[in-house]
Amino acid sequence: MMSPLGALPVGSLAVIFFSRISQDMAGYEETSNRMVELAHAQDGFLGVESMRNDAGLGITISFWRDRGAAATWKKVAEHRLAQKQGSAQWYSQWSLHICTIDESRCFERPAEDRQ
Repeated sequence: MMSPLGALPVGSLAVIFFSRISQDMAGYEETSNRMVELAHAQDGFLGVESMRNDAGLGITISFWRDRGAAATWKKVAEHRLAQKQGSAQWYSQWSLHICTIDESRCFERPAEDRQ
């Protein structure tokens, strides 16, 4: 899946969250949708991409203007509760990586050349 964001500003952040889901997913979808809704309302939010395979391994990458914007999101009370719930119930394992965008490029084949 290609990012609909286009090129990202140099110096922006990518917060990469890998997760493996557990058996108890009650309430997960609603909470996940709510987190996306809340993130969109945050100053400095640039976008998010998320996917999960059939084995339950998922990756969500959120993009932020700078470290301050990402740090503010981390402190949002409803987001903190969702993080705790994730570790307690929804995820059997997870990892988080924060990366600075040093370069960003995009390509899109013209519609008339697509098969």
